[in-house]
Amino acid sequence: MTQSLRTTIADVDLDAVAANTRAVRALATVDVIAVVKADGYGHGAEAVAEAAIDAGAAGLAVATVEEAVVLRRFRTGDPLLVLLGAQTQAERDAAVALDLAVTVWDVESARAMGEAARSAGKTATLHFKVDTGLTRLGAPLDVAAERYRTIGELPGVRVDGVFTHLARAEEEDPTPSNEQLDRFDAFLDAITPPRWVHTSASGGVASLPIRPRVTAVRPGLALYGLDAAPHLARRLVLRPALTWRSKVHRVADVTAGTGVSYGHEYRLPRDGRIATVPVGYGDGLSRASRAARLLVRGQAVPIAGRVAMDHVMLDVTEVGDVRAGDEVVVIGTQRGATLTADDLASASGTINYEVVTAIKPRVPRRYLRDGRVVATKTLADGYVRC
Repeated sequence: MTQSLRTTIADVDLDAVAANTRAVRALATVDVIAVVKADGYGHGAEAVAEAAIDAGAAGLAVATVEEAVVLRRFRTGDPLLVLLGAQTQAERDAAVALDLAVTVWDVESARAMGEAARSAGKTATLHFKVDTGLTRLGAPLDVAAERYRTIGELPGVRVDGVFTHLARAEEEDPTPSNEQLDRFDAFLDAITPPRWVHTSASGGVASLPIRPRVTAVRPGLALYGLDAAPHLARRLVLRPALTWRSKVHRVADVTAGTGVSYGHEYRLPRDGRIATVPVGYGDGLSRASRAARLLVRGQAVPIAGRVAMDHVMLDVTEVGDVRAGDEVVVIGTQRGATLTADDLASASGTINYEVVTAIKPRVPRRYLRDGRVVATKTLADGYVRC
Protein backbone atom coordinates (compact mmCIF):
# COMPACT_ATOMS: atom_id res chain seq x y z
CA MET A 1 0.00 0.00 0.00
CA THR A 2 1.71 3.23 -1.16
CA GLN A 3 -1.02 5.58 0.13
CA SER A 4 -0.72 6.41 3.81
CA LEU A 5 -3.76 6.34 6.06
CA ARG A 6 -2.32 9.32 7.99
CA THR A 7 -0.89 12.73 7.24
CA THR A 8 1.82 12.07 9.84
CA ILE A 9 4.37 9.81 8.18
CA ALA A 10 8.04 8.80 8.22
CA ASP A 11 9.96 8.21 5.01
CA VAL A 12 13.08 6.03 5.10
CA ASP A 13 15.66 6.37 2.32
CA LEU A 14 17.02 2.87 1.78
CA ASP A 15 19.68 4.22 -0.55
CA ALA A 16 21.05 6.13 2.46
CA VAL A 17 21.03 2.94 4.56
CA ALA A 18 22.96 1.18 1.80
CA ALA A 19 25.46 4.02 1.49
CA ASN A 20 26.00 4.08 5.25
CA THR A 21 26.55 0.33 5.32
CA ARG A 22 29.18 0.63 2.62
CA ALA A 23 30.83 3.56 4.44
CA VAL A 24 31.13 1.54 7.65
CA ARG A 25 32.48 -1.46 5.77
CA ALA A 26 35.04 0.67 3.92
CA LEU A 27 36.34 2.26 7.12
CA ALA A 28 36.38 -0.92 9.18
CA THR A 29 37.69 -3.20 6.39
CA VAL A 30 36.01 -6.19 8.07
CA ASP A 31 32.55 -7.75 7.89
CA VAL A 32 29.49 -5.82 9.02
CA ILE A 33 26.86 -7.26 11.35
CA ALA A 34 23.98 -4.82 10.89
CA VAL A 35 22.16 -4.12 14.15
CA VAL A 36 18.43 -3.74 13.50
CA LYS A 37 17.12 -4.09 17.06
CA ALA A 38 14.21 -1.97 18.34
CA ASP A 39 12.59 -2.30 14.91
CA GLY A 40 15.64 -0.95 13.16
CA TYR A 41 16.04 1.95 15.62
CA GLY A 42 12.50 2.98 14.75
CA HIS A 43 13.10 2.89 10.99
CA GLY A 44 11.71 -0.60 10.37
CA ALA A 45 13.85 -3.71 10.74
CA GLU A 46 12.61 -5.58 7.67
CA ALA A 47 13.45 -2.94 5.08
CA VAL A 48 16.68 -1.82 6.76
CA ALA A 49 17.90 -5.41 7.01
CA GLU A 50 17.32 -5.99 3.31
CA ALA A 51 19.08 -2.76 2.33
CA ALA A 52 22.05 -3.50 4.58
CA ILE A 53 22.47 -7.07 3.33
CA ASP A 54 22.17 -5.90 -0.28
CA ALA A 55 24.93 -3.36 0.46
CA GLY A 56 27.31 -6.03 1.73
CA ALA A 57 26.47 -6.67 5.38
CA ALA A 58 27.40 -10.24 6.32
CA GLY A 59 24.80 -10.70 9.05
CA LEU A 60 22.16 -9.11 11.25
CA ALA A 61 21.67 -8.61 14.97
CA VAL A 62 18.64 -7.90 17.15
CA ALA A 63 18.15 -7.64 20.91
CA THR A 64 15.53 -10.30 21.65
CA VAL A 65 14.41 -13.66 20.34
CA GLU A 66 10.97 -12.23 19.56
CA GLU A 67 12.53 -9.53 17.38
CA ALA A 68 14.39 -12.29 15.57
CA VAL A 69 11.19 -14.32 15.10
CA VAL A 70 9.58 -11.35 13.32
CA LEU A 71 12.63 -10.65 11.17
CA ARG A 72 13.13 -14.31 10.24
CA ARG A 73 9.84 -14.22 8.30
CA PHE A 74 11.52 -11.89 5.83
CA ARG A 75 15.22 -12.80 6.17
CA THR A 76 15.17 -16.58 6.02
CA GLY A 77 18.81 -17.30 5.27
CA ASP A 78 20.86 -14.51 6.84
CA PRO A 79 23.05 -15.04 9.92
CA LEU A 80 20.97 -13.54 12.74
CA LEU A 81 22.38 -12.90 16.22
CA VAL A 82 20.28 -12.37 19.38
CA LEU A 83 22.35 -10.01 21.51
CA LEU A 84 20.50 -10.52 24.82
CA GLY A 85 20.51 -14.29 24.60
CA ALA A 86 17.67 -16.70 25.43
CA GLN A 87 16.42 -16.77 29.02
CA THR A 88 13.35 -19.04 28.79
CA GLN A 89 12.70 -22.46 27.32
CA ALA A 90 10.33 -20.91 24.79
CA GLU A 91 13.08 -18.56 23.63
CA ARG A 92 15.61 -21.38 23.42
CA ASP A 93 13.26 -23.58 21.40
CA ALA A 94 12.44 -20.73 19.01
CA ALA A 95 16.12 -19.87 18.59
CA VAL A 96 16.95 -23.46 17.68
CA ALA A 97 13.99 -23.83 15.33
CA LEU A 98 14.88 -20.63 13.45
CA ASP A 99 18.66 -21.20 13.35
CA LEU A 100 19.42 -18.09 15.39
CA ALA A 101 22.82 -17.40 16.91
CA VAL A 102 22.36 -16.73 20.63
CA THR A 103 24.59 -14.82 23.03
CA VAL A 104 25.80 -16.66 26.14
CA TRP A 105 28.26 -15.83 28.90
CA ASP A 106 27.81 -18.68 31.37
CA VAL A 107 27.97 -22.45 31.14
CA GLU A 108 24.43 -23.02 32.39
CA SER A 109 22.81 -20.98 29.61
CA ALA A 110 25.00 -22.63 27.00
CA ARG A 111 24.15 -26.09 28.32
CA ALA A 112 20.43 -25.27 28.18
CA MET A 113 20.81 -24.16 24.57
CA GLY A 114 22.63 -27.40 23.76
CA GLU A 115 19.87 -29.48 25.34
CA ALA A 116 17.20 -27.61 23.38
CA ALA A 117 19.14 -28.15 20.16
CA ARG A 118 19.74 -31.86 20.78
CA SER A 119 16.02 -32.36 21.48
CA ALA A 120 15.33 -30.90 18.04
CA GLY A 121 18.09 -32.88 16.35
CA LYS A 122 20.09 -29.73 15.68
CA THR A 123 23.14 -27.78 16.88
CA ALA A 124 22.81 -24.44 18.64
CA THR A 125 24.95 -21.56 17.38
CA LEU A 126 26.41 -19.39 20.14
CA HIS A 127 28.32 -16.13 20.47
CA PHE A 128 30.25 -15.81 23.73
CA LYS A 129 30.26 -12.36 25.33
CA VAL A 130 33.03 -11.05 27.58
CA ASP A 131 32.56 -8.16 30.02
CA THR A 132 35.66 -6.01 29.58
CA GLY A 133 34.36 -2.94 31.37
CA LEU A 134 30.76 -2.02 30.52
CA THR A 135 29.58 -3.98 33.58
CA ARG A 136 26.33 -5.02 31.94
CA LEU A 137 26.42 -8.46 30.33
CA GLY A 138 29.18 -10.97 29.65
CA ALA A 139 31.56 -13.30 31.39
CA PRO A 140 33.91 -11.63 33.90
CA LEU A 141 37.36 -11.41 32.40
CA ASP A 142 39.04 -13.57 35.03
CA VAL A 143 36.85 -16.59 34.20
CA ALA A 144 36.02 -15.85 30.56
CA ALA A 145 38.61 -18.10 28.89
CA GLU A 146 37.81 -21.05 31.16
CA ARG A 147 34.08 -20.67 30.54
CA TYR A 148 34.64 -20.36 26.80
CA ARG A 149 36.61 -23.60 26.65
CA THR A 150 34.04 -25.44 28.80
CA ILE A 151 31.18 -24.26 26.62
CA GLY A 152 33.02 -25.32 23.49
CA GLU A 153 33.07 -28.91 24.77
CA LEU A 154 29.34 -29.11 25.49
CA PRO A 155 27.23 -31.39 23.29
CA GLY A 156 24.78 -29.76 20.92
CA VAL A 157 26.49 -26.37 20.62
CA ARG A 158 28.90 -24.60 18.29
CA VAL A 159 30.59 -21.39 19.43
CA ASP A 160 30.70 -19.29 16.28
CA GLY A 161 31.60 -15.91 17.75
CA VAL A 162 33.15 -13.98 20.64
CA PHE A 163 32.59 -10.33 21.41
CA THR A 164 32.58 -7.48 23.88
CA HIS A 165 30.95 -4.06 24.00
CA LEU A 166 32.64 -0.72 24.64
CA ALA A 167 31.40 1.66 27.33
CA ARG A 168 33.00 4.94 26.22
CA ALA A 169 33.70 4.66 22.49
CA GLU A 170 31.92 7.95 21.74
CA GLU A 171 34.32 9.98 23.88
CA GLU A 172 37.20 11.97 22.42
CA ASP A 173 39.71 10.30 24.75
CA PRO A 174 40.31 6.77 23.38
CA THR A 175 42.13 5.56 26.49
CA PRO A 176 39.20 3.81 28.24
CA SER A 177 38.20 2.01 25.05
CA ASN A 178 41.74 0.92 24.31
CA GLU A 179 41.98 -0.47 27.84
CA GLN A 180 38.86 -2.54 27.19
CA LEU A 181 40.26 -3.74 23.89
CA ASP A 182 43.52 -4.69 25.59
CA ARG A 183 41.54 -6.82 28.05
CA PHE A 184 39.69 -8.46 25.18
CA ASP A 185 42.99 -9.13 23.41
CA ALA A 186 44.20 -10.89 26.56
CA PHE A 187 41.12 -13.08 26.41
CA LEU A 188 41.78 -13.86 22.74
CA ASP A 189 45.36 -14.81 23.64
CA ALA A 190 43.99 -17.53 25.91
CA ILE A 191 41.65 -19.16 23.35
CA THR A 192 41.49 -20.17 19.73
CA PRO A 193 39.19 -17.48 18.29
CA PRO A 194 36.17 -18.62 16.26
CA ARG A 195 34.86 -17.24 12.97
CA TRP A 196 33.27 -14.06 14.32
CA VAL A 197 35.27 -11.72 16.58
CA HIS A 198 33.53 -8.37 17.09
CA THR A 199 34.13 -5.46 19.46
CA SER A 200 32.99 -2.16 17.95
CA ALA A 201 29.56 -0.65 17.45
CA SER A 202 29.08 2.64 15.55
CA GLY A 203 31.11 4.78 17.96
CA GLY A 204 33.99 2.34 18.01
CA VAL A 205 34.08 2.04 14.24
CA ALA A 206 34.41 5.80 13.89
CA SER A 207 36.80 6.40 16.77
CA LEU A 208 39.20 3.45 16.95
CA PRO A 209 41.39 1.38 14.64
CA ILE A 210 40.20 -2.19 14.18
CA ARG A 211 42.41 -4.64 16.08
CA PRO A 212 44.15 -7.39 14.04
CA ARG A 213 42.05 -10.38 15.16
CA VAL A 214 38.70 -8.64 14.83
CA THR A 215 36.66 -10.00 11.93
CA ALA A 216 33.47 -7.93 12.16
CA VAL A 217 31.87 -4.76 13.52
CA ARG A 218 28.33 -4.22 14.84
CA PRO A 219 27.05 -0.84 13.61
CA GLY A 220 23.58 0.21 14.64
CA LEU A 221 23.20 3.98 14.75
CA ALA A 222 25.56 4.59 11.82
CA LEU A 223 23.38 2.54 9.47
CA TYR A 224 20.65 5.11 9.93
CA GLY A 225 22.93 8.04 9.17
CA LEU A 226 23.29 9.30 12.73
CA ASP A 227 26.55 10.08 14.50
CA ALA A 228 27.39 8.59 17.89
CA ALA A 229 29.01 11.92 18.79
CA PRO A 230 29.49 15.21 16.90
CA HIS A 231 33.27 14.91 16.66
CA LEU A 232 32.97 11.50 14.98
CA ALA A 233 31.23 12.96 11.93
CA ARG A 234 34.66 13.84 10.59
CA ARG A 235 35.73 10.20 10.35
CA LEU A 236 32.57 8.52 9.11
CA VAL A 237 30.48 10.49 6.62
CA LEU A 238 26.86 9.35 6.80
CA ARG A 239 23.50 10.17 5.22
CA PRO A 240 20.48 10.47 7.52
CA ALA A 241 17.90 7.96 6.35
CA LEU A 242 14.70 9.14 8.04
CA THR A 243 12.44 12.13 7.54
CA TRP A 244 9.34 12.69 9.67
CA ARG A 245 6.53 14.91 8.46
CA SER A 246 2.97 15.86 9.24
CA LYS A 247 0.44 18.48 8.06
CA VAL A 248 -1.35 21.32 9.75
CA HIS A 249 -4.76 20.15 10.97
CA ARG A 250 -6.25 23.47 12.01
CA VAL A 251 -5.23 27.13 12.23
CA ALA A 252 -6.89 29.49 14.73
CA ASP A 253 -6.65 33.24 15.22
CA VAL A 254 -6.00 33.76 18.93
CA THR A 255 -5.95 36.92 21.04
CA ALA A 256 -3.12 37.94 23.33
CA GLY A 257 -3.11 36.14 26.67
CA THR A 258 -5.00 33.08 25.45
CA GLY A 259 -3.77 29.83 26.97
CA VAL A 260 -2.69 26.99 24.70
CA SER A 261 -2.69 23.23 25.42
CA TYR A 262 -3.02 21.46 28.76
CA GLY A 263 -2.31 23.55 31.83
CA HIS A 264 -2.15 26.77 29.80
CA GLU A 265 1.59 26.95 30.45
CA TYR A 266 1.90 28.85 27.18
CA ARG A 267 -0.06 32.05 26.60
CA LEU A 268 0.03 34.12 23.46
CA PRO A 269 2.25 37.16 24.08
CA ARG A 270 0.32 39.10 21.41
CA ASP A 271 -2.55 38.51 19.04
CA GLY A 272 -1.46 35.65 16.81
CA ARG A 273 -2.16 32.32 15.19
CA ILE A 274 -1.90 28.76 16.50
CA ALA A 275 -1.52 25.76 14.20
CA THR A 276 -2.56 22.34 15.46
CA VAL A 277 -0.54 19.42 14.05
CA PRO A 278 -1.57 15.74 14.49
CA VAL A 279 1.68 14.45 15.95
CA GLY A 280 2.23 13.94 19.67
CA TYR A 281 3.84 11.74 22.27
CA GLY A 282 1.61 8.89 21.12
CA ASP A 283 3.62 9.09 17.90
CA GLY A 284 6.98 9.48 19.62
CA LEU A 285 7.30 13.26 19.91
CA SER A 286 8.25 13.42 23.57
CA ARG A 287 6.50 15.69 26.07
CA ALA A 288 10.02 16.83 26.89
CA SER A 289 10.23 18.32 23.39
CA ARG A 290 8.47 21.56 24.30
CA ALA A 291 11.66 23.52 23.63
CA ALA A 292 11.88 22.09 20.13
CA ARG A 293 10.97 23.85 16.91
CA LEU A 294 9.32 22.37 13.83
CA LEU A 295 9.48 23.58 10.24
CA VAL A 296 6.51 25.29 8.61
CA ARG A 297 6.98 26.99 5.23
CA GLY A 298 10.73 26.75 5.73
CA GLN A 299 10.73 28.50 9.09
CA ALA A 300 11.50 26.92 12.47
CA VAL A 301 8.55 27.73 14.72
CA PRO A 302 8.17 27.10 18.45
CA ILE A 303 5.96 24.54 20.11
CA ALA A 304 3.22 26.31 22.04
CA GLY A 305 2.62 24.63 25.40
CA ARG A 306 2.62 20.96 26.28
CA VAL A 307 2.91 18.22 23.67
CA ALA A 308 -0.28 16.14 23.84
CA MET A 309 -0.68 12.47 23.00
CA ASP A 310 -2.08 13.12 19.53
CA HIS A 311 -1.31 16.77 18.78
CA VAL A 312 1.20 19.54 19.11
CA MET A 313 0.41 23.22 18.76
CA LEU A 314 2.73 25.66 17.03
CA ASP A 315 2.87 29.44 17.26
CA VAL A 316 2.88 30.38 13.57
CA THR A 317 2.17 34.09 14.04
CA GLU A 318 5.41 35.11 12.33
CA VAL A 319 5.20 32.69 9.43
CA GLY A 320 2.53 34.27 7.30
CA ASP A 321 -0.54 32.72 5.76
CA VAL A 322 -0.28 29.22 7.22
CA ARG A 323 -3.24 27.06 6.26
CA ALA A 324 -4.65 23.64 7.10
CA GLY A 325 -2.85 21.06 4.96
CA ASP A 326 0.52 22.84 4.98
CA GLU A 327 3.47 20.49 5.50
CA VAL A 328 5.16 20.39 8.90
CA VAL A 329 8.63 18.84 9.26
CA VAL A 330 9.69 17.22 12.53
CA ILE A 331 12.91 15.72 11.14
CA GLY A 332 14.08 16.60 7.66
CA THR A 333 14.45 19.49 5.20
CA GLN A 334 11.95 22.04 3.97
CA ARG A 335 12.70 24.98 1.66
CA GLY A 336 16.40 24.77 2.46
CA ALA A 337 15.98 24.62 6.24
CA THR A 338 16.84 21.40 8.08
CA LEU A 339 15.96 19.91 11.47
CA THR A 340 17.80 16.77 12.54
CA ALA A 341 17.27 14.05 15.09
CA ASP A 342 20.15 15.65 16.98
CA ASP A 343 18.28 18.97 17.04
CA LEU A 344 15.23 17.29 18.50
CA ALA A 345 17.39 15.37 20.97
CA SER A 346 19.09 18.55 22.15
CA ALA A 347 15.75 20.27 22.71
CA SER A 348 14.45 17.24 24.60
CA GLY A 349 17.48 16.60 26.77
CA THR A 350 18.19 13.17 25.28
CA ILE A 351 20.19 11.49 22.49
CA ASN A 352 19.47 10.88 18.81
CA TYR A 353 19.20 7.12 19.47
CA GLU A 354 16.13 7.69 21.64
CA VAL A 355 14.50 10.18 19.28
CA VAL A 356 14.30 7.82 16.31
CA THR A 357 13.69 4.66 18.32
CA ALA A 358 10.75 6.38 20.04
CA ILE A 359 8.80 6.91 16.80
CA LYS A 360 5.78 4.69 17.34
CA PRO A 361 4.39 1.98 15.03
CA ARG A 362 1.25 4.03 14.39
CA VAL A 363 3.36 6.43 12.31
CA PRO A 364 3.33 4.85 8.83
CA ARG A 365 6.71 4.22 7.24
CA ARG A 366 7.37 4.46 3.52
CA TYR A 367 10.58 2.99 2.13
CA LEU A 368 12.22 4.53 -0.90
CA ARG A 369 14.84 3.49 -3.42
CA ASP A 370 15.83 5.91 -6.17
CA GLY A 371 13.06 8.18 -4.89
CA ARG A 372 10.37 5.54 -5.45
CA VAL A 373 8.29 3.87 -2.74
CA VAL A 374 9.21 0.18 -2.66
CA ALA A 375 7.62 -0.88 0.62
CA THR A 376 5.43 0.39 3.44
CA LYS A 377 4.87 -0.47 7.08
CA THR A 378 1.59 0.43 8.77
CA LEU A 379 -0.50 -0.68 11.72
CA ALA A 380 -3.19 -1.86 9.32
CA ASP A 381 -1.03 -3.96 7.00
CA GLY A 382 2.34 -4.49 8.65
CA TYR A 383 5.37 -4.59 6.37
CA VAL A 384 4.43 -4.85 2.66
CA ARG A 385 6.67 -4.67 -0.39
CA CYS A 386 5.14 -2.68 -3.22
